[in-house]
Amino acid sequence: MSTQLERIAQKARADRKLRFTALAHHLTPEFLRETWRLMNRRGASGIDGETAQEFERDLDSRTEELVVRLKAGQYQAPPVRRVEIPKPGTDQRRPLGVPTVASYCTSDCRRSD
Repeated sequence: MSTQLERIAQKARADRKLRFTALAHHLTPEFLRETWRLMNRRGASGIDGETAQEFERDLDSRTEELVVRLKAGQYQAPPVRRVEIPKPGTDQRRPLGVPTVASYCTSDCRRSD
């Protein structure tokens, strides 16, 4: 974990009531690429159907574009794909949310499955 991210985590752990109001300056392409390296990329694809491997093919330009959208206030998180998975040892099921890798959705993918 980066020094930058670790400092934020330490502050959050030290004071559970602390509210972060200015984190946009931490949103850089380098920071997003670092968090990408820490992310589990073996999960299922989200509502847009894009896999982590597909996103990673153009990681540099995608993170650049994402930072621009975040800082311009144009980023809107897409809906989470909802699925139900079986509970171990029972015939019951539990809900599970599968997020997208990043939001490059248009209005046609803002539906729930």
